[in-house]
Amino acid sequence: MTTLPPAGGWSFAADPDLGAAAAPALWRPTGCSLVAIAEPSPSGFAGARPGELAAAAPIAAEYLERGDWHVVLTERGRRLRLQLRRCAANEPLAYLCPADRGAAARLAVAAAVQAALGRGARWPPAGAPGRSERWRLVQWLRLLDALAGGASAREAAAALLASEVAAYSATEWDASSERRRIGRWQRAAIAMRDGGYRQLLAP
Repeated sequence: MTTLPPAGGWSFAADPDLGAAAAPALWRPTGCSLVAIAEPSPSGFAGARPGELAAAAPIAAEYLERGDWHVVLTERGRRLRLQLRRCAANEPLAYLCPADRGAAARLAVAAAVQAALGRGARWPPAGAPGRSERWRLVQWLRLLDALAGGASAREAAAALLASEVAAYSATEWDASSERRRIGRWQRAAIAMRDGGYRQLLAP
């Protein structure tokens, strides 16, 4: 006979009370080995950048978390799942592959993503944002989510711009370029939100 654990005893890949769109378990590398992982490349390497993904293959779905971008690409009839970790400024990417039993599957997905990038960019539809503009809009949406969740401007800057901001003294923060930049982003993001940008998504 199975003995149930007390409340909170089960471990789920995602909150079972949330819908798949809000907490897609299959998008998390720890729960599915068919999710490739990428993060900012070490200095000196000229890798592909997050902004190039939208031009390489159609994006079927995406999910924004604080500091991470989960994206599903449609490439030649396949769905390629990728988690971009800690990419705040469209940095060159490096693939990360934990040496576990899912390593071969993750490497295969990473190779497929890289092949899609290597086949060259597609011309975006008329009126569609370009690579850098799309990435900037993603960052603004992340910022709006962070602010709605109660994050301060400094916490948002640490998550989206530079992690070392969290260690700044009050004086360093007041004089920092990160504070000025996150302020500009915040004003632009709020203007975008209040300007009815969602109407652009209507058919």
